[in-house]
Amino acid sequence: MRLARWVDHLPLWVAFGAAVSTDIYEPGELAVMALPLGAAAVVEALRWDLGRHQRWLEVGALVFFLADLARGRGIFPVAIHTLFVLAGMRLILPRGLPQRRQLVLMGFLLFLTTAVSTTDLVFLAWALLWLGSAAAALLQQSWEGSASLRRGVLSPPPYARIPGWIGATLLIGAAFFLILPRLQAGFRPAAFMGTAAAAGRAGFGDQLDLAGGGPIEPNPEVVLRIAPPSGTDPTTVPGLDLLRGLALETVQGPRWTVWDLTPAGGRSPQGGAGARQAEFLFYPSAQGILTLPYGTTGLAPDTPLRRGGGGSLRWRFPGTSPMPLAVTWSPGNAGPAETVLSSRRLEHLLELGPEHEAARRWSLRLAPGILPTPELARTLERSLRGFRYTLDNPSGRAANPLEDFLDRTQAGHCEYFASAMALMLRARGVPARVVNGFRLGPWIPEGGYFRVSQDQAHSWVEYWDQGRWHVADPTPAAAGLDPREGPHSLGFFSRWLDTLRYEWDRHVVRFSDQDQVAGLSWIQARIQGWEWRWKAPPARLSWGLALAAAAWIAWRTRRLWRPAPAGPGAVRALRPLLARTRRVAAPLAGETARSWLLRLGALRPERSRALIELANRVDAEAYGGRNGAASALAKAEAAAWRNWKRPSSS
Repeated sequence: MRLARWVDHLPLWVAFGAAVSTDIYEPGELAVMALPLGAAAVVEALRWDLGRHQRWLEVGALVFFLADLARGRGIFPVAIHTLFVLAGMRLILPRGLPQRRQLVLMGFLLFLTTAVSTTDLVFLAWALLWLGSAAAALLQQSWEGSASLRRGVLSPPPYARIPGWIGATLLIGAAFFLILPRLQAGFRPAAFMGTAAAAGRAGFGDQLDLAGGGPIEPNPEVVLRIAPPSGTDPTTVPGLDLLRGLALETVQGPRWTVWDLTPAGGRSPQGGAGARQAEFLFYPSAQGILTLPYGTTGLAPDTPLRRGGGGSLRWRFPGTSPMPLAVTWSPGNAGPAETVLSSRRLEHLLELGPEHEAARRWSLRLAPGILPTPELARTLERSLRGFRYTLDNPSGRAANPLEDFLDRTQAGHCEYFASAMALMLRARGVPARVVNGFRLGPWIPEGGYFRVSQDQAHSWVEYWDQGRWHVADPTPAAAGLDPREGPHSLGFFSRWLDTLRYEWDRHVVRFSDQDQVAGLSWIQARIQGWEWRWKAPPARLSWGLALAAAAWIAWRTRRLWRPAPAGPGAVRALRPLLARTRRVAAPLAGETARSWLLRLGALRPERSRALIELANRVDAEAYGGRNGAASALAKAEAAAWRNWKRPSSS
């Protein structure tokens, strides 16, 4: 039974693993959670008895709680840290059955508080794993009580039944999930405290700074999934190459930021004859900016939105779960319309600093002479595409990153190419700005949608000419951001895993009352349209099967409907022992339970002590109420009488 003590550790370690999988806790917080559990594992392995130090351990837990509270990180993380410390202390100290049940309760609370911050498919896996660990712990605790009353070698608990219990629980939960009414309260839990923000990774932002330091790390976090109508060929969905987020019109040295006077440029007033529609599933982000295709004409359903800096469209209320929108756009509309530029806007969109002199020189070198604006833009775009694309950021640490990019390295990521072209156009008197958004991600054929992650974050240029803004993308095509093939495409296993996550979110996380009504309506239509085509059997066969079923049910329930026998048979707790000894020592007429048990003791003197104890328990329950002790002893005694035969008289 030594290994049984380790079962108490399982629910807590599973809760910790679920917390790690959420990716919302800082490494320091995870260390605080793991340290008490690790210390308890060491104590368990070395079999130390620290019961005499219980008072000091409790004082240490109190000091930790007060110190953690004084840090001012909020009551929620303090409660989680303290609960892990208390759980570890409970594992370290000697524990009986009440303390072991407390550990299961602590594991349940920790699992709820640390893991339910995500609705991802991984949460279901961790939930099933925790359910199995808790079932193993509770099974072990209940099994030890009855097993200790048996004689001989103790058998292990039936752990093999746990997967079946979990499967049944999953089926019952799925049934209730489908039939219970959906609550559309719009509840959005506040973001959990203690989360870590990623830095130095690829991703969308509301500003641009070329002095970004070292290399850019990949960031596969999904920000958007675009699902066109079912059966659509992905090669026939135009207008999704660039998803516009916001415009950066203010430049100061190597940094571009938004300008508060930038007019809105998100949606066109009306769609053309070739308008397209798709479902855009937006995932929560720090900025809350909607990235939409050029020519967007409609969003459904009507969602609370607001205008933000840089002409962006943002959620009015931040969300913590994915939000679907039906987006309609006209692929022919290239850029936002702005008929006239005021003198203030024109001056701002042509602003250059002395640190941008390299852009002026290279503009004249790449496109000499006086050229029409569209031809100038095409020439600069084509020339810059001859540079090399890299995420190594070789010019990031230079004193003047843009000058270093143009004069020395001629290699960088999309922000360098967009900044260089926008400044070159400004140097030639053309209003220009940088736009941040996304390029279209890879097509997932298993799920029928495009997957856009932070790795597809992109910057390009918009320049003004003849009353509207036009799009130019000087980043080399070798950047490999082809949505259907190339180095950014996903493997078979990754695509299937991503599809499972998408389907989980669509059919479980976003399962609404409309989905429920539609599903029940589908079932009802199938039932109403179903015809009974099975030929009924002959009447004699039907009556024969019915009588056989009734006889089988009567036989199986005979103990329920037949009158309770007198004597020992009237004591329910003794029925297992009666069934085992009926052939060797059946109760006599008028014999009491105690007399019968003493007669059994006379047949087997080595069992007399256990039988006398059983008789005392039966009498105690007869006069003092049931407590289960007599039933447990009777079952253990019945096991001892298995295969026993009366000795033959010689």
